[in-house]
Amino acid sequence: MFVLRISLLFFLFWSYSYAQTTYIDDFFSEKCSYCQNKEERNAGILSDIPEHAWHNAHITFSNKDYKKVNYYLLKDQKTSSPLKKMLQGYLFFRLKLYKESEKCFRDAVFKNDTVFHLIQLKSLADFYERKNYDSATFYCERILHQKKLPYKLKNEVYESLAFLNLSKKKFDKAEVSYLSLLAIYKKAKDSIAFARVYSNLGNLYFEQYKDEKAQQYFDSAYTVSKLLKNLTLKKDITHNLYIVSEALKEHENAVKYLKEYSAIKDTIQKENTIWQIAQQKETFNVAKKQAETDKRTAQRNVFIIVSIAVFLLLLTTFLFYKKLKEQYRENQKLNKKLKEANELKSQIFSIVAHDLRSPVALLKQKFRISASKTIDDKITIDKKAVSIIDSLSFLLDNLLNWALSESNLLHVHKDWFPLLPVIKQIAHQYKSLIEEKKIELTISNLNAILIFGDSELFKIAIRNCLDNAIKFTPKGGKISISGKITATFFEINIQDSGVGISETVLKTLFDLHGKKAQKDTEGRKSSGLGLHLVKSMIDINNGAIRIKNNPKGGTIVSISMPHKIIA
Repeated sequence: MFVLRISLLFFLFWSYSYAQTTYIDDFFSEKCSYCQNKEERNAGILSDIPEHAWHNAHITFSNKDYKKVNYYLLKDQKTSSPLKKMLQGYLFFRLKLYKESEKCFRDAVFKNDTVFHLIQLKSLADFYERKNYDSATFYCERILHQKKLPYKLKNEVYESLAFLNLSKKKFDKAEVSYLSLLAIYKKAKDSIAFARVYSNLGNLYFEQYKDEKAQQYFDSAYTVSKLLKNLTLKKDITHNLYIVSEALKEHENAVKYLKEYSAIKDTIQKENTIWQIAQQKETFNVAKKQAETDKRTAQRNVFIIVSIAVFLLLLTTFLFYKKLKEQYRENQKLNKKLKEANELKSQIFSIVAHDLRSPVALLKQKFRISASKTIDDKITIDKKAVSIIDSLSFLLDNLLNWALSESNLLHVHKDWFPLLPVIKQIAHQYKSLIEEKKIELTISNLNAILIFGDSELFKIAIRNCLDNAIKFTPKGGKISISGKITATFFEINIQDSGVGISETVLKTLFDLHGKKAQKDTEGRKSSGLGLHLVKSMIDINNGAIRIKNNPKGGTIVSISMPHKIIA
């Protein structure tokens, strides 16, 4: 008798688990766009493409075709990860891989989704029913604390609690739950649930050795199941009647129910065989359609690949032609720059030859005269020779600095420096020449001014400007260096009373190719290389230079530089 009762409890658990998937299946269907479409709701398995993967996964799960569920889940790249985790958890649960199942249920977290949270609690409750009744009860009660529970979920949770109370021998609580559910299902006219609860009440009383009362409920379940097409439920109820008839020693009834149980079991096996054949046929048809689709796709892909190849070939040809054209233009530009550089080189050599010829000729002449003169005359000639050598040295310095600036090899270090000491230092360097020509030099309005730039480059510019002023100012003339504050710069004006600059030369003053040779007070011609160097130095220091003729005679060189006033 004890063995019979244990067998009956096994069938109670199996039948209960079979019934508990209803809400879960509905939930997965609700998350499927194809199942929500009325026209495609009963479509079954769809073609094996990524867009149908989720639909095929939950349909094969409902059909208990577990081998294909994981295949479709792996193919699905569209559905959210928590939803896939949940289905995978139930798949592992059905396959009795409980450790993997629990991990999936716990990992399936979907923030701010109440329905999904309920499903997670339900999945954990289902998981713990097999091994930890207290944990399962905890999760069931957490679900019941939620507001506005779906009808199916609420009733399934009540059935879970009833089963858990029965398993824990809390028969009174289990009886109250089952009788409440019986009233709910009668009102809802849910015949399958109605028959299931009748059968579970029979199990409840059979467990308490109330065999006659158990038989009454099994008979009621049997009567209701006769009107249903659910063979699995009929099989379980018939088996329960066989066991309780044996317990009551009603052997004829026991044999009758056992035969009926065997017949239903055979029918189920036949239906499963037919279903499997139908599934194989459907799978074959789907595979055939997929093969045709793949063939058309392959043909289309070949066309696309050929089109892309032709396009890439044309594009490569066009880009190659464009590259050649750009190279040709670049070569033309380089040739032009090379031509200009050669012309500039020739011009520089011409300038250097021109600027060096006069001093060297004078120096040669001085040394010849010196050979036939007395000692006093030689001293005078030597002083003049030193002056010529200084001029040559200054010219060579200018050439070197100009070459460095053109080659971007100048080391530039910008900082604030006082203006007046720099001007006085340069003026002191020309003191002997100024005194020799008896030129009156005045410096004014430069106090308390700081200039921003490279002081050495600035000195080269001022030195060249002052050198030109001295060369082109006659004996007894005047040179003034003064300053004034403009809107954005400090303007340094170097004004002389010399011969001035012709308008023709003035227009091409900073162009090396322009003709601007002009004689100084000693009759020596100037090529203008120094002024070109001045402009380069001022530009590097972010300044500006202007040169104009003084209406009263002479030239005014205006250099504008960034500045600040010392407080």
